[in-house]
Amino acid sequence: MKVFGYVEEASFPPGAEVACMISAPGPVAVDVVRLLHGDRNPAGPGFRVEPVDLPPRVVPCRVQDTHPGSCLRAESVVPPGTRTLRVSLLVWPTLPAAGGPQGLVGLGPDLSLGLDEGGHLRLWAGAERARLPRPLLDRRWYRITAEFGVDGVDLTATPLHPIPGDDERMRAVDPEPVDLTGVTDVVVAAAWAPVDRAGRPRPRHGYNGKVERPVLGTGDVVLAEWAFDLEPHGDRVVDVSGRDRHATLVNQPARAMTGHDWTGEVSDCRAAPEQYGAIHFHDDDLSDARWDVSTRLRLPDDLRSGVYAVRLRGFGETDHVPFVVRPRAPRSDTVFLVPTYTYLAYANERTAENPDTEAAKLTDQPIVADPHDLALREHPEFGLSLYDLHRDGSGVSYSTWRRPLLTLRPDYRMWLCRAPRHLGADLYLVDWLEHFGLDYDVVSDHDLDADPDLLESYRVVLTGSHPEYHSQRMLDALRRHTEHGGRLMYLGGNGFYWVTSRHAEHTHLIEVRRSSGVRSWEIRPGEGHHSTTGEPGGLWRWRGRPPNALVGVGMTAQGWGDRARGYRRTPESHDPRYSWVFEGIADEVLGDFGLVMGGASGDELDRCDPALGSPPQTVVLASSLPHSDFYQLAVEDVFAITADLTGSTCPRVRSDLVLLECSGGGAVLSVGSISFLGSLSHNDYRNSVSRLVHNVLTAFRHPGPVGRAPAESGVVEEDGDRVSAPGRGRS
Repeated sequence: MKVFGYVEEASFPPGAEVACMISAPGPVAVDVVRLLHGDRNPAGPGFRVEPVDLPPRVVPCRVQDTHPGSCLRAESVVPPGTRTLRVSLLVWPTLPAAGGPQGLVGLGPDLSLGLDEGGHLRLWAGAERARLPRPLLDRRWYRITAEFGVDGVDLTATPLHPIPGDDERMRAVDPEPVDLTGVTDVVVAAAWAPVDRAGRPRPRHGYNGKVERPVLGTGDVVLAEWAFDLEPHGDRVVDVSGRDRHATLVNQPARAMTGHDWTGEVSDCRAAPEQYGAIHFHDDDLSDARWDVSTRLRLPDDLRSGVYAVRLRGFGETDHVPFVVRPRAPRSDTVFLVPTYTYLAYANERTAENPDTEAAKLTDQPIVADPHDLALREHPEFGLSLYDLHRDGSGVSYSTWRRPLLTLRPDYRMWLCRAPRHLGADLYLVDWLEHFGLDYDVVSDHDLDADPDLLESYRVVLTGSHPEYHSQRMLDALRRHTEHGGRLMYLGGNGFYWVTSRHAEHTHLIEVRRSSGVRSWEIRPGEGHHSTTGEPGGLWRWRGRPPNALVGVGMTAQGWGDRARGYRRTPESHDPRYSWVFEGIADEVLGDFGLVMGGASGDELDRCDPALGSPPQTVVLASSLPHSDFYQLAVEDVFAITADLTGSTCPRVRSDLVLLECSGGGAVLSVGSISFLGSLSHNDYRNSVSRLVHNVLTAFRHPGPVGRAPAESGVVEEDGDRVSAPGRGRS
C-alpha cells in the first residue's frame, strides 16, 4: 500500500472544514462519501457508499514521515558561555540492550548522555568520551550522575536496590576537557530529538524505561529540576528550580508511574504523589503523527448526519478514512451512538502478527491477515493499539486518532472472526436503517463524552456491535437516558466493559489501564490509576458499575472457532406481554444465519445474571444454542481452573437476549452478542433478527408504554416492504 491518510478528529458538524493528512508518492484524487455497507461478502449487500456533492479535486501529495518515540523537551535551560555541566537523574531501563543507542539527556547534536547498544552508560561528545564497564540491568533503579566540561568527564551509576553482581557504584572518568560551545538552546530527555524546519520534534534513539527527577546544573546553580509527580494529567513538566524552565512531553509517555521509592502501601497516585515521580518512556510511543495538511475539505452546510469517509484514490488503490458527521440539531427521535472509543482502542491492533496470541487459541480456523494487517507490518511507525505491547514488553495505555488507522476501514476483515468487526460490523446497522427508510441521527463516543446532555433530545439510542470502552460521563449519560424515559437498544456484546478516559488537552487521545478481565496485558502493581484523570482504571464491574446493571447483561465468554449459533426462545417469550417483540416471527430459533461466522450469537457474548447486577425485572426472551469448546468463560468469573468452563460444559457460556423495563417509562433491549448485526440482511432482510429489531425499534420510538404502540406504527411486512417509522421527540 502506498496511499495513507487520517483526519484530526473522529467527528465533525455539517459545514466544518476537515483537514486531511495524506501520504502518497504523487497526486491523489480526494472526495467524501457516506458509508452505507462495508462487507464485500457476496452473500450480503456488498460494499456500498454514496458520494457527497463536493467538487472533485486532485491533491499533490508526497510521502510523509512519522516519528514515534516519547521524550521531554525544554528550552532556554543552559546559559551561553557555560563551561561545566552536571546532570543527575534516576533511571529504570526496560530494554537496556536494545541493539542501538538510547538517549537519556541530549544537549546538542554532538553531546548526549545515554546507553549504547549493549546497555552501557556512556557520554558522547563528538565521540565516546566515557563508558561504564558493566551494562545497566533490566528493570533496576540506578542513580546516574555526569559532570563534564573544562575539567573532563566524571560518569557514575549507583544501584539503588543492590543485588549480588550489581551492588557497587560504577564510575568512568576522562580528564580531557569537553567543549560545551555546541550546547543548544534545547534540552531533551529520553531521546535525541532534533526539530524540523517547522519546529516539530523528531525523536530518534528513544529510551525505553522510567526516568525520575532529572536535574541539570552548573557549579552551585541548579539550571532545571523537573518534578514528574506534579501535574501528572498533562504534557507540562514542572521545573522546581525557581527558573521556570518548564518542559513539554512529546508523544505521550506514561505518567503516574511508580518511582524508586514506591512502598506498595498505596495504589492511588493522588494519595501519595511523591511515590509516583516516574515517567515511562517508549521508543514507539505516538500521540500525533504530525503530518502536514495535504488539503482541506469543507463539508456542505446541509449534510445529513451519518458515517462518512474521505476517499483517497491513486496508484491503483482506494482508501477510506472514516469520520462521523454529527447533527447541528437533532432531526430524529433515534440516534446511533458510534463506538469510536472502541474503534480507537482496537485501531492498528497487531496481534495477528503473533500466531501464539491467546485469542488465536480460541479458534480452529486458519488466521488470514487482511491487506491492512500486512501494511501495518510494513509501517510500525503508525503506532499500536491498546491490545499491543510496546517494544519493551509493557502494555500500551494510550491511543490516538491522529495517525493512519489502517484497521479502521469499512472493508477491513478482522483476522480472528474472518469478517468485519467494529466499523465494518456497525455498517450492517446503517445499511439496515437505510434499507427500511428509517430516519436517525449519528453521534460518536467522542461527542457524548464532550457533551453528556446530547442524549436528552432523543427517545431511542442504538449502540453498535461492540461498545466496549466508556468514560464515566458516558455511562452517566446512558443511565440518565433510561431512567428518564429513554430507550436503549444494545445491539452487540462485551459492552460497557473497560474504564476509559480522554486527555483533557488532547481530545484525540484516550487512555485505558488493564487489570483483571479478559486482557492481552495488565498493569504493573500500583499503576492502575489513569494519568489523564487520576481515576482507577480496569473493569467498570470492579468500580460497582457492571454492564448488567445498565443493560441487563454483561460479558460472559468469547470464542471464534466453529460456527456461531442462533438463539432459542424461552418460555417467558411466549407470555402475551411480549408478543409485540415477536410479532410476525414463527421461528423458535432466531438468527442461525449471518455474515459473521454464520450466526447471530458469536465472537464475544453477554449473559443475564442477577448476581452481577441484572435488575430483577430483566426478562430473558431468548438464549443462544450451546457453543463449542472454543468458547471459554470470561476470566473475571473464574475462581478456580476446572474442566467445566467451555461452551459445551458451562451453562454460563451463552448469549441472552433480554428486555429490561426501567423507571419512568425507559426500556432496554440487549442482544448479548457481537456478531448479531451480521444477521440483519439475511434473505434480503426478511428474517427473524431483522423483524425482531424492527418490532422493538418501532415500539421504542412510540411515546407510550413499551409494547403498546398503535397498529398504524410501521412494522416489517412479511414481503419485506419498506415502511416509515413514527415521529420524533421524547415524551
